[in-house]
Amino acid sequence: MAADDPDFAYQLQTLAEATVSPDRRLSDTDRTRLSAAKRTVDQNYYELDEYIDGDLATNPIFLCHQSNRQEEAFEVLRLLHNYLSSLYSFNETVRVLFNRQTASQYTLTQGDFTPASGGTTKSYYGRKLGFLRGLRTDFQHGGFSCLSFEKAGELGAFGGYQIVFDEPAFLQESGLDEPSRFLRDSNGQEQRHPLCYLGQFQQDTLQAFYDDTVAWFEDV
Repeated sequence: MAADDPDFAYQLQTLAEATVSPDRRLSDTDRTRLSAAKRTVDQNYYELDEYIDGDLATNPIFLCHQSNRQEEAFEVLRLLHNYLSSLYSFNETVRVLFNRQTASQYTLTQGDFTPASGGTTKSYYGRKLGFLRGLRTDFQHGGFSCLSFEKAGELGAFGGYQIVFDEPAFLQESGLDEPSRFLRDSNGQEQRHPLCYLGQFQQDTLQAFYDDTVAWFEDV
């Protein structure tokens, strides 16, 4: 997926709001650093996907013995936290390398990656990232205060559960500064099942952004 704004050929240009190209190619070390950051996200996604019994992008249900529900639920949250943390680190890697490879007047800040933090609304990647950035920030402040576990069915002593997003709790209990800004670029239906949102983000939005970013770094 190319940048939303037709004036820019690459998504990094849209984030920077400038038709900027890298001054030089990535060193082998930096190329490895970028690919390793993406592989870490992919690995954390794989571990979460393996733990969920349903399809992560369409039906993210996990099955467990009902007496173990709390323990199993916390494991899902742990895996979710790992993914969100690695996604944040991936974006930071892209940001640092972008700033290193361009002239000093072109810089990206952490906030430039999402409209929720002051970045451009023209970035599709940034708009989709906003909700996930909100979940991570909530974890840092409130420990996933906005997530609950909803039973989707049962079979004997086993139950099927889904993680459900609680918007009122996010707005009132997260302790974030203006939490509603993280929800502006996604709707309630998308937000209701965060793992489904994450699955679609990983498979489509993130992969497209990564491929586009690699192409930008090679456009010297």
